[in-house]
Amino acid sequence: MPVPVRLVLFDLDGTLVDHAAAESQAVRQWAAQQGWAEGRDLAGLVQAWDDIAERHFPAYRQRRTSFQGQRRLRLRDFLPLVGVDPTAWSDERLDTTFEGYLRAYEAAWRAFPDAVPCLQQVRQLVRVAVLSNGDQAQQEDKVARTGLGPYVDVVLTSDLLGVAKPDPAAFTSACARLGVRPEQAAYVGDRLEVDALAAGAAGLRGIWLDRGGGHRPAGVEAVSGLARLPGLLGLRIG
Repeated sequence: MPVPVRLVLFDLDGTLVDHAAAESQAVRQWAAQQGWAEGRDLAGLVQAWDDIAERHFPAYRQRRTSFQGQRRLRLRDFLPLVGVDPTAWSDERLDTTFEGYLRAYEAAWRAFPDAVPCLQQVRQLVRVAVLSNGDQAQQEDKVARTGLGPYVDVVLTSDLLGVAKPDPAAFTSACARLGVRPEQAAYVGDRLEVDALAAGAAGLRGIWLDRGGGHRPAGVEAVSGLARLPGLLGLRIG
C-alpha cells in the first residue's frame, strides 16, 4: 500500500510561474529599450538568451560562480549577438546593463492559471513547499509577487540548501528540513530528468508536469496540468 503523502514540493519556474513567457516579454522589451531590436529576429534573440542562460546556470548550481557571476557570463555571450563588444566592460557596467532586463523580467512574472487553484486544494490537506535551483531572495520575491505566497509554507532553494537538483541531497535535505521522510513526499516539476526522475531517485514520488504533451517514458507519473495533480495524489476534498 502506498505511503500517504504528507508534503508536496513544487518546482517554481516553468511549473508554478510562467518563466518562459516572462523571459520572452522581458528580452523583447529590453532589446527595444537598448536599441537592439530594429532589423533583428526578436524570437531568435529570445531563444539565444534562453540557450545562453541554460549554458551558464549550471556553473552557479555547482558553486563555480555566484548568482551575479552567471548573469555577467550570460551578458558577455549575448551582447555580441546585438553588435556590442563587451570585452573591455567592467562588472559594474555589465550589472547595470543586466538591470534593464531584470526590471522587465520581474514586471512580467505571472503564475500559471492552474497554479493557485491547485495549491489551494493541496494545502488544505498537506504541507506545500517550493524547491528551486534559483537564488533564494529572487525566488521568495517571485512567490510573493505572483500571489502564490499564501499557499506555500516555505521556499527552499539550492542557494539556501547548498546543493542543487538533480543531486539527491537537494530533495532529501528539503524533506529533512520539513520533518518528513522522502517516501512521504511528492515532487512536481516541468523537467523530466532534473525534477521527476531525480526526485524519484532520491526516494520521493516524482511527478512530471508535462504541459507540452511530449513522450512520456514508461513508469513515469505525469500530468498535463496542475488541475490533475490533487486527484493523482489522492488529495481531493470531500
